[in-house]
Amino acid sequence: MGRSSAGNGSHTPTRRRALGVRAVLLAVVAAAGVWLALHLGLGPTASPAPVVANFDGLVDTGGRPFVTAQYTGRYKLLAYGYTSCPDACPATLTKLHAVLNSVADAAAPLLPLFVTLDPAHDTAEVLGAYVQHFDARIVGLTGDREQLQRSATRLNALPMDPAAAQTPDGGPNHAVRLYLLAPDNTLLRTYELTDPTPLIVSDVRRYLPTGG
Repeated sequence: MGRSSAGNGSHTPTRRRALGVRAVLLAVVAAAGVWLALHLGLGPTASPAPVVANFDGLVDTGGRPFVTAQYTGRYKLLAYGYTSCPDACPATLTKLHAVLNSVADAAAPLLPLFVTLDPAHDTAEVLGAYVQHFDARIVGLTGDREQLQRSATRLNALPMDPAAAQTPDGGPNHAVRLYLLAPDNTLLRTYELTDPTPLIVSDVRRYLPTGG
């Protein structure tokens, strides 16, 4: 027993020195890793900048400029398209109508927007009649082609390849989506046409303050 105790005691300083050396080595390695990451551009990744929709220059079907300040506190559910779209746009606006009916009791009403990408054909009169067919609450927006394309590009609603700018029927190609925007037009969520309506309603309700 005495020999065993003496033996253990004689190795304690050696173990402490080994642990100390190991700690120093780990610190050196860690510092070297940080230095290397910073010099190689591998530092912490910054959060992506928020996407903010821009409707500057767009007008409604009454010819009035769209001014975000007029809709203070209102979230927006936005769709891009064109009135001669054969199927995707009608399906999208039908879904938008269903969402509106399901969140009608919100304290801050949801503002539905339909922005045309075919201003040459979609005059204010044509666009106004089109959105009224689906829901009288939908605000139709138009403008010149460049303004509309800038608006849609911010939300990645247009194809990247210019060769894909048109659909087979000659209409403007675009993403078939709904975009949920905060009152300041910051993009919150994007919904595909294939997303179930109840799922969209449930999600939108989490953002909208309820009445009562």
